[in-house]
Amino acid sequence: MPAEPGTDTAGSPASEPDTDVVTTGSSGPQRSVADRIARQVLLIEGADPKAVFEIKGALWISAIRCVLTYALIPLLAPIISWAGVVATPIALALSVLAVLLAVNSLRRVWLADYRYRWPYTAFILVVLGLLAFVIVVDVRALLT
Repeated sequence: MPAEPGTDTAGSPASEPDTDVVTTGSSGPQRSVADRIARQVLLIEGADPKAVFEIKGALWISAIRCVLTYALIPLLAPIISWAGVVATPIALALSVLAVLLAVNSLRRVWLADYRYRWPYTAFILVVLGLLAFVIVVDVRALLT
């Protein structure tokens, strides 16, 4: 029996097309406007999705930075008098490295079209905010 106008072949009301979803090509994935904007910001707009992404390196560097910045440097500063002079530049360099690695891992997550890329993006934005605060504090310490 033919379907009535305004219904699909199963007789259910026809769904309205999603206005937030945009097809990137005849066989390409459909992306929302927010996805397209995020991919433009991350400079991966035209890149093909990649199935494998590596973030272990960024996690290791971040862990090393945290251990050095918050455990070893404060612990060793009273023991080694010159540690106070080099602690802030080391912490600053590690923080800048952590920012670069965080952005790189975010780009990889987006390149992989990871299902949970938006929650991961929110997490990385929080991390970047904290790192920005630490960098500002370190720069101010260097300038005073």
